[in-house]
Amino acid sequence: MRPPPKLADFPRYPVVGGTALLACAVSAAWWLGKVDITPLVETAMIRRGELWRLVTSIFPHGGILHLAFDVYWLWVFGTLVEQVYGHLRTAALILLFAAGPGALEFAFASGGIGLSGVGYGLFGLLWILSLYDPRFRGAIDRRTVELFIGWFLLCIVATVTGIMRIGNVAHGSGAVLGILTGYALALPRRRAAAATGIGAVLVFSLWAATLGRPRVNLSGSAGYEEGQWGYQALVAQRYPEAARWLRDAVAYQPRNSAYWRDLGIAYFALGERSAGLAACRKAADLNDAWAAYYLGKLYANGEEGLPKDPAQALAWYQRAATQEDPDTLNDVAWEYATSPDATIRNPVAALELARRAVSLDKDHPNPNHLDTLAEACYVNGQNEEAVKAEQQAIALASPEDKEGFQKRLEKYQQALREPKPRRKLP
Repeated sequence: MRPPPKLADFPRYPVVGGTALLACAVSAAWWLGKVDITPLVETAMIRRGELWRLVTSIFPHGGILHLAFDVYWLWVFGTLVEQVYGHLRTAALILLFAAGPGALEFAFASGGIGLSGVGYGLFGLLWILSLYDPRFRGAIDRRTVELFIGWFLLCIVATVTGIMRIGNVAHGSGAVLGILTGYALALPRRRAAAATGIGAVLVFSLWAATLGRPRVNLSGSAGYEEGQWGYQALVAQRYPEAARWLRDAVAYQPRNSAYWRDLGIAYFALGERSAGLAACRKAADLNDAWAAYYLGKLYANGEEGLPKDPAQALAWYQRAATQEDPDTLNDVAWEYATSPDATIRNPVAALELARRAVSLDKDHPNPNHLDTLAEACYVNGQNEEAVKAEQQAIALASPEDKEGFQKRLEKYQQALREPKPRRKLP
């Protein structure tokens, strides 16, 4: 194998040397906490048009060994390519081996960082050129081929066993692109077929990294980023943005009830009633307790275009109460305790659910849940227990909640002072 040029020859290889230097600078600045590299790495923003991330993600590296390995082989392989093909063609090849593997790594996995895809692309290129082009004779020997194939297999094992997540898709697709490019350059008779293959890989990779990613992504974390960003936008009341991200999230994870629930909330905030109802129903069908409770509340009050239907409201409340979610149990208990509708009002069920909610968060008592328990005790005539629960709620409550809690405490204390009606003897 051809020995790499000396570092003193750096000025002769501005493309390869500049790429290596930029990778070192970006990685070091990231490690030292001096630079926010977020705009460079592969994230869901690629599907919003920020396609440069497919290329700029080659510069940051996860550690010194990762950086040293990638820069070394870039220098070994890339300098020979730049010596023979010149600066512009070398820049185009690095761009090709960055964009294609980067896009496929993001499409099928969660994206990656580093020059490994470029390194495997140059390896595949020189492997073929060393067989057919005298200028590259001896550029790749058998030991180097065995090293790269063995490293590729070792990385797959490390990823599958959970030792370390490595960009295996980038490695493999980089080698394939390099081999196809090598055939296109070395064998004129096969140039059209090889160029067609390169074009097909690039077109597919771009589609897979953008429009097609929800269909082809194989990572277990697909949609998590979009779901988090959607939730953050929802909390910040940026509802159009929330809806856009959450639509992406449910495309990746159609069985995730939380994404459907948050999407429904965003749609309701935007005034899109039918879409909001459909999203909430989907969440409830996936056993989301809050979504079922919310649908019950909508039917109870006749809101968001739904008719007032106590029977439907009760059915949704009962469905919500089957989930061991303390907040939802608390909400349903309050409805059962305070509803003016006789179809829904159920003091006994209110007390049962309120006690379950308080029991579930006994390690971290919630003042709102204790407040509901107090009301449930009150409507069941258990005034002494109501006073005790409300006093506990007040002791834990925030200043803004204490006023309302205090008023209810006074109501329970008044009921406790009132004489109980005597039973008539038979």
